[in-house]
Parts: sequence; structure tokens; C-alpha cells
Amino acid sequence: RGGFQEARGSDSGGAFYVANIFEELDSPNEWFLDKQTRTLYFMPNETMPDVFVASQIPCLISVSGSSIENSVRNVIIRGLIMTETSSTYMKDYMVPSGGDWSVHRGGTIYLTNTKSITITHNLFTQVGSNGIAVIDYNDETQITLNEFVWLGESGIVLVGSTNGIDGFSVVSQPANTRIESNLIHESGIYVKQSSPVLISVSRSVSVIRNLMFNMPRAAINVNDGFYGNHTISYNVIFNTVRETSDHGPINTWDRQPFLSDAVQSNVPSLWQHTSYIHHNVLYNNYNSFYPIDHDDGSCFYEDSYNFQVYGGKKNYLGHSKVDHHEIYVYPDTKSSQGTGVCIADQAPSRGSSGWNEVWIENTCILYNSSVPYNIWNCDTANLFVPSLASNKIYIPSGTQVAFTCNVNGTSAQLSLDQWQSYGLDIGTTVQSAPNIETIIQWGREMLQNTI
Repeated sequence: RGGFQEARGSDSGGAFYVANIFEELDSPNEWFLDKQTRTLYFMPNETMPDVFVASQIPCLISVSGSSIENSVRNVIIRGLIMTETSSTYMKDYMVPSGGDWSVHRGGTIYLTNTKSITITHNLFTQVGSNGIAVIDYNDETQITLNEFVWLGESGIVLVGSTNGIDGFSVVSQPANTRIESNLIHESGIYVKQSSPVLISVSRSVSVIRNLMFNMPRAAINVNDGFYGNHTISYNVIFNTVRETSDHGPINTWDRQPFLSDAVQSNVPSLWQHTSYIHHNVLYNNYNSFYPIDHDDGSCFYEDSYNFQVYGGKKNYLGHSKVDHHEIYVYPDTKSSQGTGVCIADQAPSRGSSGWNEVWIENTCILYNSSVPYNIWNCDTANLFVPSLASNKIYIPSGTQVAFTCNVNGTSAQLSLDQWQSYGLDIGTTVQSAPNIETIIQWGREMLQNTI
């Protein structure tokens, strides 16, 4: 229950909590409750608060239908301030799917078995748990123009249910959710494996035009490959992964198969619908590794027209992703776990991963390095690499580009002409890097003049 267990668990013990011991009351903002004498002891910092709030309620509004057929419909929650709810990090958690997240299926607002619920123009501040929990069947939920700040856990969690891998005959999932124009910051005060937006076992979620910053982990986490057809667009995200490592502003996983009718209505399939990530501004600062971290088998994504600072493209054990018209700025300022390049194509293996990966018509500006790619197991005698074409690569002035690949069994650094002689990166150019003002102008033009 709760604590630091997370989805992977631990067979060797880990961090644990000790609470309400009088002898440990020795630091500012700690407290001790003597239940026998009904006395609360509190150690203040430099200022004594005027008001003490002993939160007892984790959920302020619950909208719950008795079943999918008898769902609650057409409710608007508007113009409220929701605050001072109790924490839930020691309550029951569950593992919703194959990603790393475990989640408490509750929040300040709780929705289940609903249709056409709108949550708009509200302030969620100093809440102990998740802001909004959209659990199991909820169709056409609109979450717009809210502010979420000082959150104990995540901002918005969408978590559905299946019967094992069967999400075809079981339709108990959030669907057609729109999360738009929200301000989400200072999240994950208690729970570090949390996000402003968590998507797990959900259908067709749109996360559009939100501003997110200051969080311990990824901003948007897609915990699995269930169904797909998500759209993540026109968001501005920065200051992520401040208290952990790995991940990035956007993180995806796909470690387990699911049956759904994502590809063709009423026809079960293990394949999911393509999801779309476009026109986002992503700053990969703090401890982030990649602006869009397509991790552990992620597949069926189209990434386009994103302005990504301090990171490049990642594929790890996945397939069937298309990246086009992206701008990557200074990815070589990162140097952990194969980062620091325009493309990190990790662990490709014929028949299981790395196939149908496409990287075309992108712009990548390197700051210090002249090595644009890190393609694992690259070998000119048996090429199994992403489809590369018509890209613009910029390297520091006075340096020579080097494409690393095995030639005749020996690692070699190839010039652009040599690289292209193997049929790779046809139409790609390599030039000296422009100044930062030019790069910013490129980003502005891309974001403003494309759809």
C-alpha cells in the first residue's frame, strides 16, 4: 500500500515511512499527534502559521454513475477553488498497465461511469492527492482552463480497466477526453512518480495547449500502448524530471499487448491506432534525457513540428514511429545513456523492434559534437536502420560530420558522401550551425505557419 512501492516493486526492501513518533519531532514543519490527550504538537519554521488545517477528506466531488448504461451525463463543474484535501500516498495503489507507474484511483474530483462532464475555470491548490481522477468508463470528458498548483500527486489521471489484455469486450475506459488550456505546475509534492497528465488504458485522449512546468518526473506520461489515437499538441513544457532522472517532458511505454478495435471498429486486434505528437515546445532541462522519450517498445506514433531543446529522437525496443519536420536544438548537451545525438536508435532487432522507424525532413543543430546518430549495431554489411532522408544537420563550424557504423567488421566514421553511398539519408545536407537567433526564428516560423 502506498509509499514508494511503484509498479516494479522491490524484492530487497526499500524506503519506508515512520510516522507520529514524538522523539522524532525535531525539524521545522513536523508534527506529532497525541491521540490520548488529543494534543497536536507542531514545530514551526521561522514564522508560526495563523491557521492549522487538519485535512480529513481526499475527495471533494464524486460524480459516479451506477453502471456504464446508467452513466451520469451533462454535468458542468465551474469556477470553484478546491484545496486542503488529505494526502493519499499511503492509501491503496494499483498498477494500471505495463508502464512504471502505480496509481491511486482517486482524486479531488473523481469521475466514473459518466458522459459529457465538463470541468472548467477551477483552481486546484494544495490538494493532497491527484487533482482529477477519470476512472474507467467516462466518455467525452472536457477538462479546460483550470489551474493545478501544489499537488500532492498528479494533476489529471486517466485510468481504465480491461479483462487481462482484453479491452475489446470490456469498454471500461476513459474515451474521447479533451484536456485543453490548463496551467499545471508544482505537482508531485509527495509522490515523485507522478505527472501533470497520466494516460493509462484510455482511448483517444487529446492534450492540447496546456502549460506545464516544475514537476519531479515526466509532464505527460502515456503508460501503455492501449488503443492509441491520442493527440498531444501545442503544449509548452519545461522544468521536468527535477527530482528524478531519465524520462523527459513526454514519456511513453508499450510493454504489453492489448486487444481493442482501435484499427477497425468492432474488429479485435492487438494493433493500436497511431497517436500524434505535434507542435509542442519541449525544453529538456534538469535531469531529462529526451524531450519525447519513446521507451520500452513504444510504437505507432507520428511526431512532427515539435521544437525540442536539449534532446533528440529516441527509440528503444519499439517500432513504427515517424518523425518529420521536427527541430532538435543542441541534443549533444545531454550525455547519459546514449543521449547527445539527433537520433538514438537503441536495441533494434529484426523481427522484434526497430522496424518501420522513419526520420525524414527534420532539422537538428548540434552544439559541440559532429556525430549526429547513435544507431546500435549499425553494420553496412547488414543494414537495419531507420529510414533516413532529406534532413538538415548542422554541426559546429570547422568540424567534419561523422556517421558511425561498422564497415567490414570495424567501427568507422563515415563522411556524408560515404554514408549516402549506402542509400542512407538521400537528400540530407550537413552545414555549419547558425546562431541562436536564427534557430529561434526557425522555431517561431514552424510553430506559427504550419498546421
